[in-house]
Amino acid sequence: MTAVSGVAVGPGAAAVEAYLACLDSADHPAAVGLALGLLDAGASVADVLVDVVAVAQREIGLRWSAGRWSVAQEHAATYVSELVVAAVGARTTGRPARGHVVLACVEGEWHALAARIVAEVVRAEGWRVTFLGASVPARHLVSYLHQTGPDAVLLSCVQPSRLVRAGRTIEACRSAGVPVVAGGPGFG
Repeated sequence: MTAVSGVAVGPGAAAVEAYLACLDSADHPAAVGLALGLLDAGASVADVLVDVVAVAQREIGLRWSAGRWSVAQEHAATYVSELVVAAVGARTTGRPARGHVVLACVEGEWHALAARIVAEVVRAEGWRVTFLGASVPARHLVSYLHQTGPDAVLLSCVQPSRLVRAGRTIEACRSAGVPVVAGGPGFG
């Protein structure tokens, strides 16, 4: 452990910095190797995906919004993170024992990486997860719920401009008798 400006910085901060360097150069083999190495060293799926990948992606978003990164750089970095999430997810083994959840992004919400991270963390905790991806219309989601009968819906919303649709989707799922857990920066 080292100290930066008097604050203790553990291996998590070092891992985030190393991961950001991989994203900066769009080096997906190095990023995947780093993430799998963390798992091999005893980190949990949540440690890797939430405390490293998601933290780094927030930084990438800040760089883009501040004009320090182009859309192309942000997209390249996000692609690398998508590959990392898939590689970490591929390491999850075992039969789901806790039930079934469906995870979807609100209609019009195209930012699906955070939801994908949640899907893999929940799956690693023993749930069967059906990930429907970005921009799922409420009527299609409800139809799917009727077909599959999950225990709950996990609903992702990154952009506050999608909150009205999120509210409609939550009500539609509840009307179908399926509990909803909603999350993401869009909700504040």
